[in-house]
Amino acid sequence: MPAPVDHAAKRKAIARISAELIAERGLQAATIRQVAARAGFSTTVVTHYFANKRALLLAAYRYVAERTQQRFDAMAADDESEPLSRLEILLPLDAEGRNAWRLYFQFWPMADHDEELAEEQRWWSDNARSLARAMLELARPDLVDIDRKATLALSALHGIAMQALFDPDNWPASRQQEVWRTQAQLLSANAMA
Repeated sequence: MPAPVDHAAKRKAIARISAELIAERGLQAATIRQVAARAGFSTTVVTHYFANKRALLLAAYRYVAERTQQRFDAMAADDESEPLSRLEILLPLDAEGRNAWRLYFQFWPMADHDEELAEEQRWWSDNARSLARAMLELARPDLVDIDRKATLALSALHGIAMQALFDPDNWPASRQQEVWRTQAQLLSANAMA
């Protein structure tokens, strides 16, 4: 009798491998053939789980977004950390964070022409804004205009990530954290215009 197959784990592994290929070499690298080769599977195995390349790409995007959420949740579980510093995990401070942002940037142009992917990205952006809102509220329960400041926080994180990804020599982790902490101070002030 053959050993049982954990289909969810295999599907997740294929999505992870697809995400790695995208982060390394762009969307064009995540072909069903390339993913199968890296995974050590036949293309038939990959197409069993993903009907086409688009489904595979969407799974890769979701895998990275969910992994980023898990990293945030682990950071947020530390009750000792300053709430706004917890949002730093959303920056490309380490290899996993840089790969996540590489993948996100690859998908942004696709979302301009693909309503399902655009909806997926809107959902994750709203989720990140909610995380920022929750951390702002935790840091300063009396904070005014919190929704606007959560949007500004998300914009600041995106801007820092973009600079860090495209100019890594000038944006090491220490500079990203310094700039974010300055932004966080401004955002948590009730005197902000």
